[in-house]
Amino acid sequence: MSRDSKSVLIEALGEVVVRWQDATQRHDEAVGEIFGLNPAERLCLSFLWDGPKTASAIARHTRLTPAAVTALIDRLEKRSFVRRMADPGDRRKVLVEAGEEARRVTEEAYLPLGVAGAELLAKYSEAELRIVSEVLSESLRLQEDMTRQLLARHGKGES
Repeated sequence: MSRDSKSVLIEALGEVVVRWQDATQRHDEAVGEIFGLNPAERLCLSFLWDGPKTASAIARHTRLTPAAVTALIDRLEKRSFVRRMADPGDRRKVLVEAGEEARRVTEEAYLPLGVAGAELLAKYSEAELRIVSEVLSESLRLQEDMTRQLLARHGKGES
């Protein structure tokens, strides 16, 4: 591949990534509109996908104050999107886990996307999928690093 064709391909990939990010945001906004969830609530539910978290971890992830996270959890709990539970390792602590409504949103809005995505990826070889996984993992780290740097430059870094 010549240098020019590689540059063209890199530029085209950049454009696809931007369109993919926009499409993802539109999908998430549609989920929010249909299920009555604001961006912070969706971010909280996404964070709980892999298991219960403390309110302080949710606050860090959503970049909300502890008081704002308490209000967010209260709103979501009232609508059965989350539930509070005692921490099995320390019963004095409280964890927040996804509730029935969060599971319903996942099944209705995200599971079909996951199934279709798996079907799409199934056509690629294991070696190709390793490359895609590596590129996406590195891109995720890059995006997170660039976000931290941007926030830090503007005095909005994590506390």
